[in-house]
Amino acid sequence: MMSSIKEHRFNLCFVLAACCLFFFGCRSSENEADESDEPEEVLQLLDVEYESFQKIVGWLDRETLLVHKGDHQSHDLSTHNLFTGESNLIYEDQSYLLSVEISHNNQQILFQEVSDEGVFLNIIDLDGEISHTLSINYSGYVTLDWNSVNPELIFLSHYDYNVEEETESILVQIWDLSDNSLKQRPIASLYPHWYTSNVYVYVDELEGRHLYVGDIREENTDIIINRDVRDFFLHDDTFIGVVPSDINENLVYLFHEYPFLVGDSVITIPKVSMNNEPMKPHMTQANRNGTILGVIAEESVALEEELGSYSLQQLNFSDESTEDIVELPYDAPVSLSPDERHVLFGWRYEYIIDLRSGDMQSLINGPS
Repeated sequence: MMSSIKEHRFNLCFVLAACCLFFFGCRSSENEADESDEPEEVLQLLDVEYESFQKIVGWLDRETLLVHKGDHQSHDLSTHNLFTGESNLIYEDQSYLLSVEISHNNQQILFQEVSDEGVFLNIIDLDGEISHTLSINYSGYVTLDWNSVNPELIFLSHYDYNVEEETESILVQIWDLSDNSLKQRPIASLYPHWYTSNVYVYVDELEGRHLYVGDIREENTDIIINRDVRDFFLHDDTFIGVVPSDINENLVYLFHEYPFLVGDSVITIPKVSMNNEPMKPHMTQANRNGTILGVIAEESVALEEELGSYSLQQLNFSDESTEDIVELPYDAPVSLSPDERHVLFGWRYEYIIDLRSGDMQSLINGPS
């Protein structure tokens, strides 16, 4: 009797196990079928003449790029859908467009326009409607930094030449959109970055190369907060300081800090230098606390002597490591898509890298 019960239980367990294996096998097959049925996303080239292509400004969403085209007659801004190839003209004028910046919410575009009438900074929406215009007295490229917390504040930075004294300095101004005013700020850097709605950080480019912090609510002199940081990358709460190694002259440290006063992890990479000054690697992050990618040198290099070899790497500060993604033909800026699937690469963002396959292709046809 006992043997019969054991045999019955064994048979029951066997049947249940077989059912479970069948069930999970079916689910696995269904998932594989779903994945195989998912249409492959084929990247579409820009429909633009090579000679009129200026650059890809950046991402408007996971599949839409903002494209800048122009020649000696006119310049324009348009969208390009990576997967359908559809384009949409946003703005066009018989003038030159220089610096172009997308707002942090991807709903507005700030650009510098140069024409016979003067030099203007314009802000438009995605329908091309102008919401703000400001006349400025500088026809070269202006560095722009849009405050992500308070979008009414924008840093404008450029060189300023004094004809009477025959000297050149750095002029930094704050454009306040609330009253369309400009206010000068004594900052010794072409690249100040907003950290909060009122606080900003920068590296002094004229003396000492130290990291400073300032507050637009204060009239006092900005404060040195780090004498070791030579440059930095900033995106939302992510602050990565570049610090030369005091042990090995061929290395630099990337300190991941939050806030920027206390370091919690470090990655060591080969140093890329120009005239003995370490250069910040090109880095990108699309989302707060998201993936961080960088263009990292394979070995230490002095740019005045050679160009060096580089690869796209993922920076993992949690375990202080890097992960190779793809070799790159040269050192250039990168921009990660909002869905973290693609990366724009190149001085004009003319290449795109698929992070899943590692494939890189040009988005424009070369000169014939």
